[in-house]
Amino acid sequence: MTKDTKPDCKPLTGGFHLVLDTSEQVPPSTSQVNLQKNLEKRARAKFITNVVAFPLSKLRSPLEKAYKLTERCSGELTETPGKLTGLYCGCRWCLVCSRIRTARLMTGYMPAIEAMEEKWFLTLSRPNVSGAKLEDEIKYYLKTASLIQRHLREKRKLKYSSLRKIECTYNEVTNQYHPHFHFIFDDFQAADLFLQEWLARNPTALLDKGNKLVKGDNKSCMELFKYFTKVVSKTKSKSKTGGETSDYRIHLSALDTMFVAMRAVRTFQPCGVIKAVSEEIETEIALESGRAEVNFWKWLNHDWVNKDTERVLTGYVPAPGIQDIANHIVFPAGVATENPSQAVLVPFYVHKETGEVVPNEDVYLVRNSDEYAKVYPSPPEVNHRRACKLVPTLESAIERQQICIDLPIEPIPVLKQLSFF
Repeated sequence: MTKDTKPDCKPLTGGFHLVLDTSEQVPPSTSQVNLQKNLEKRARAKFITNVVAFPLSKLRSPLEKAYKLTERCSGELTETPGKLTGLYCGCRWCLVCSRIRTARLMTGYMPAIEAMEEKWFLTLSRPNVSGAKLEDEIKYYLKTASLIQRHLREKRKLKYSSLRKIECTYNEVTNQYHPHFHFIFDDFQAADLFLQEWLARNPTALLDKGNKLVKGDNKSCMELFKYFTKVVSKTKSKSKTGGETSDYRIHLSALDTMFVAMRAVRTFQPCGVIKAVSEEIETEIALESGRAEVNFWKWLNHDWVNKDTERVLTGYVPAPGIQDIANHIVFPAGVATENPSQAVLVPFYVHKETGEVVPNEDVYLVRNSDEYAKVYPSPPEVNHRRACKLVPTLESAIERQQICIDLPIEPIPVLKQLSFF
């Protein structure tokens, strides 16, 4: 039914009709409520993705065109009875497409994992690396894992099944990256030998420091499907009163570095009887709507809107914490924010030996170099290890030749990683 054919229908915020009738109204079914919740979650994912994708598209990156494509992902939806059809970007950093991809991967892999008589959760890693070395480090991980797998199956004659996932996180304190593996094995001997081979081939990798084997279950296996890159870095620090405060940042340059390094890499790799599940997302996807309507919806700010009727599709309104995400984005020098009034942090890049400050237009050339330190402007009330005057702009930094590496004495930050998507 539509507004034109039912004059006694009043549009609701969520896109449903309220039938003004003297008879008892029939409440929406459970399936309709679930479908509406799914639409709201998709709107939330679209809103957060746009907040991050817009500034990413302003970087000088090999993925610039892909970032711009993500801004248009599911921007227009065509509704026919029972379906909502739109065009999707399929990119890994897009939360809308990631939700679709994760659901399909869980559907494809979890039955095989649940069928395992025993489950062993193996984590493998090496010391962190700089951004300039990340791509080569990931290639090393993949090649070494392949060689160990061949060794176990061909020389040790072990028969086992496993599922491997590669992830990467960023440490804003050291400005380094941490690629690592997670495995699910159905055999303890195979998992333990895999761990020992990894340690033997990587003398700098330490047992129980990012390299461990533990008993798993279905719940721990579900954690495998959460993310491949954590978008948010959360910092916890101790206040002068002894309490604990926390904050988070979204580092655009770090995200871009990880996305570029992982762009041609399969996140999941099965072994044994587990069949591979495609990680690709179709360009055009039809979502079940549970409604018998015909509409055209266009994304506007935080929801899809029908411009003819001025109705919204989901009724999603971002919570204050979600609306505040843009204020936690760390922009590289030379990249303007969408809203100039946003209180965002823009780091400088300084040569560790000479103290030379890199001009804005050349930052993209050195942001992953070990020779340069990333420096954040700090509030004047924070004490620092070196006595020098903080500078608010790059121009004044060059003029005064005074820059402080942001290493506050009190409070001491303890970095943790967070993914709230």
